[in-house]
Amino acid sequence: MKFLTKLSLLITLPLLLCSCAGGSAEREDTGSVRYFRLASGQSENYVTNQACIHFCDLVAERTNGMVIIKPYFDHALGTEDEMLEQCRFGGIDFVRVSAAGASKYAPQLTALQMPYEYLSDEHLFRVLDGDIGRTALHSLYASDLDGLTYFYAGFRCFFSTQKVLDSLDDMNGLTLRVSSSSYMTDLVRQWGAQAISLSGSDLAAALRSGEVDGAEDNLPAYVDSGYYQLAPYWVYDRHTYNADVLIASRSSMEQLTVEQRNIVSECAAEAARWQREHWINAEVRAMMHASRSGCYMALMDSDEADRFRAAAQPLYENLTEDQQNIVEAIRKQADSDTQ
Repeated sequence: MKFLTKLSLLITLPLLLCSCAGGSAEREDTGSVRYFRLASGQSENYVTNQACIHFCDLVAERTNGMVIIKPYFDHALGTEDEMLEQCRFGGIDFVRVSAAGASKYAPQLTALQMPYEYLSDEHLFRVLDGDIGRTALHSLYASDLDGLTYFYAGFRCFFSTQKVLDSLDDMNGLTLRVSSSSYMTDLVRQWGAQAISLSGSDLAAALRSGEVDGAEDNLPAYVDSGYYQLAPYWVYDRHTYNADVLIASRSSMEQLTVEQRNIVSECAAEAARWQREHWINAEVRAMMHASRSGCYMALMDSDEADRFRAAAQPLYENLTEDQQNIVEAIRKQADSDTQ
């Protein structure tokens, strides 16, 4: 009898232990809260960073608190290049960067950011929201990055410390800070100026010291970063319509369940729609703030704009065949009433 009792224990105890272990493993896969970090430039008040906060809140709400994303702004986790590199290896889980910066890992994105490529916001949105934009975004996957969505980044214009740059002749001999993309460096050289690449955190010091004569950015970033106080001459040249990208680390996404990954993607798309709706108000507020602060906000004469545009055309010849095909497809999606 005692032998049977011991035999029963020997048989049932391992089964119980396996059952408990299996239950524990299942709870760990589906019941553990996951914590992630999102990195971005500019301040918390910047409209696109408000969209990032909206994204984090949506994810927490729709995963019932099981996926928590904490945002870090003002380049607290590094420069744009550093954030992207960390994101590739899971050191940072999500980043919001410019499409120009991300093009280092997805050359197709370069073809979406060429100067004087878009005729309107609607033209840009049609490209970003369609097959061209989706294909370019998904090409990040080969670099261990998961492109989630685009944020609208407005049109980029030049601002300077000494005078309005509303003539092509004004560019001669200047030193201008540009985004970290080869095409912008080449573009400024085409216009007769010297291009220098600086992080956003270093630009203010460079403007203050006279190391650079000016730079280019969108209007909300111009005000949010305080550049308007150092370089009060702004010209609406609109040399590029721009986009930012919200990117996830592939290794971080793989920690989530399929349902959670779908929720993250849906929340990113919803945050992008929210950001697009709020962007125009951010531009108006920035324009009014800069004007009231004494900045000179100038329009560019159409004839001068044509000179700038013509001088930029040789850049298109340096694109790869694949990039040129993308540019041609983008042109075909131009507004029907402006072709």
